[in-house]
Amino acid sequence: MSVFRPREKFLILEVGPKETCGLFLSVDEDRNIIFEKFEKGVNLAKFLRAPSRRVADQSWEGRPLFNGRRRLAVAADASLATTIPVPLELHRDAANAKSRITLAELENLIAQAMARIFNGCRTEAAGRLGLSDLDAVLVSAKAKQFGVDRSDVEDPVGYPGKKITLLLEFTFTGRALAEELKPFFNSPEPFFFAEAPQAHLASLARVRALPLSLVAADGDGTSLFVLQKAKDDYAVLYREALDWRFNSLFEALQEAFGVSPRAAKDLYCAYRRGEVSEGVARVFRAALEPALDAFFREMARAKVSGTAYVDHPHGLPTEASRRRGGARFEPHPAEEIAAHLGFTADLDAFRVSRDDRARVRRLLIYFLESYFDKSSTEINQKLRRRLHWLAA
Repeated sequence: MSVFRPREKFLILEVGPKETCGLFLSVDEDRNIIFEKFEKGVNLAKFLRAPSRRVADQSWEGRPLFNGRRRLAVAADASLATTIPVPLELHRDAANAKSRITLAELENLIAQAMARIFNGCRTEAAGRLGLSDLDAVLVSAKAKQFGVDRSDVEDPVGYPGKKITLLLEFTFTGRALAEELKPFFNSPEPFFFAEAPQAHLASLARVRALPLSLVAADGDGTSLFVLQKAKDDYAVLYREALDWRFNSLFEALQEAFGVSPRAAKDLYCAYRRGEVSEGVARVFRAALEPALDAFFREMARAKVSGTAYVDHPHGLPTEASRRRGGARFEPHPAEEIAAHLGFTADLDAFRVSRDDRARVRRLLIYFLESYFDKSSTEINQKLRRRLHWLAA
C-alpha cells in the first residue's frame, strides 16, 4: 500500500521598491509544481501579521504544529538588500595544525574574522542601499566553499590542517524591511532570504555557463548584474547602473505613430508577438533602431559577454537577440531550470496576464533556489545566532 504524502506548500515573496508580490504554490509527490495564486500590491507588514499567517507559523520547540504550513522564501530587490562576499583565510595555531578541526574552533575563527571585517562591509552595503551605516542591518552571514590547506572540502570539521579558506557572504537590508521580517530572521527554523538578482543568476547558472548577465529594467532605470568567476575561482556578483531606459522603446513608437503612451506599449507588445505584417514590422524596426543602438552601446561599454537575459515584463524585440556583440541574449529558461532540477512546471496553464508572467517566472526561480538551498549547515546555524551580537 502506497503512503499518501501531502503536498508541500510554499509562499514566495518578491519585495520591490514600489510593491511586493507573492506566489502561492505547492509541490506534489511527483514534483509537479501547482501554481495556486499570484498576488500583487501586497502590504508586507499586514500580510505577514494576518491571523491566518500567525496560526500557520506557530511552532512547538522549533517544529511546526501543522503539516499544512507553507514554507516562506523572500527575495528582495537590489535596492533593498545586498550581499557582500568576502574570501577569508583562517590560520590555525601551529600547535593545532595536526589535530582535527572542531566545530567550536571553526565557529570561533570565523566569528573573529567577522568582527574584523563587519564595519567595512556594512559601510559598503550602506553605500549600495543609499542608507547610513546604522540603518544597514546585517540579516544573514553564510560560510561556504571551504578548503583546508590546498584541498576543497564540503565541511572542514574533522580535517587536520594549517589553513582554512572559505567564502563568507554578508547580506544586509534596510532597518524597515529587517523589522518587518524580524520574526522570520529570529525563528529557529530555516528561512530563505536573498538579494533577488543574486538568486536569479544563481538559478540561471544551474543550466548555463558563466559569465551570465542580467539586465534588470523597471522602465525608467536599468541595472546590470554580472555573475562571473573571480580570480579565486568562486562566483561573484558584479553590478552597475546603465545609462539607458527601457521606456525609450515605447517613447520611440509614441513619437513615430503619434499615439498615447498606453497605445505605444500595446503596439510594442503586438510587434514582439509577431502580430503585424512584414511591411509594418519594417516601420517598427526603423523606429526602434536608435533606442536599441543606445542599449547595445551601453552593453559594449560595460564589456558584457556570455549569455544575457533581460528582466522586464515585455523584453527586447526578437531582432535584438540576433545582434552581434559580446553578449548573447536568450529567452528566460525558467521551465528548463525546473526540469533540470526534477520538477514539472507549466507556466502556460497558470492564468495571469502577460505582464505578470515575467514576475511569476522570477518567483518560480526564487522557489527553486530556496528549495535547494544548502546554507542551513551546522556552522551557519552557529553564525546565525551571532548576528545580533555582531550588529549591536
